Amino acid sequence: MKFFHLLWICTAVAAVGCGRSDADREAFQKAMQSSREAASAAAHAPAATAAPAPIKLTETAVKDMGVSLDLPEGSKILAASKLSTTYSYPLKGGLFEINVQILGSTEKTLDKAKGMATALGDKVLEANEKDGTIEIVNQPTGPLQTVYMFGATRTAKCNGPAKQLDVLKEICRSMKATP
Repeated sequence: MKFFHLLWICTAVAAVGCGRSDADREAFQKAMQSSREAASAAAHAPAATAAPAPIKLTETAVKDMGVSLDLPEGSKILAASKLSTTYSYPLKGGLFEINVQILGSTEKTLDKAKGMATALGDKVLEANEKDGTIEIVNQPTGPLQTVYMFGATRTAKCNGPAKQLDVLKEICRSMKATP
């Protein structure tokens, strides 16, 4: 027991007697302040984002739906029926895809189109009516963006990374009826 008391006393004396000098403390505090400033600057700096790789679109007939649209070259069919046909194009890195779904129904009014586009809780960012079509762009949900194009007889739903919004719009806008 005396050994542990003696060890404790020696440790306490060593800790008090071997404290850092004022110069060491100042250098440590300056280094910590510098680290805090660097971390704050990094946290508030705009994120460096690389431009997405260009995607080549090719006109594709969706026979079950009676439409065609421009899809990314190399897209694969995930499911096909008279009710819905879905295509997937995996993006480089394997984390994201461009997903295009053609639905066998449509909406004729802006309010109903907004209702369908927000049925799962999304919020509308843009809504446009032009030449008998309705385009709805939802606000991004995390890194993903969804665009709807309500045509005369079908609906195209294009989903993918928000930074690919222009491509998503281009795909949805390309939908047209085939003879």
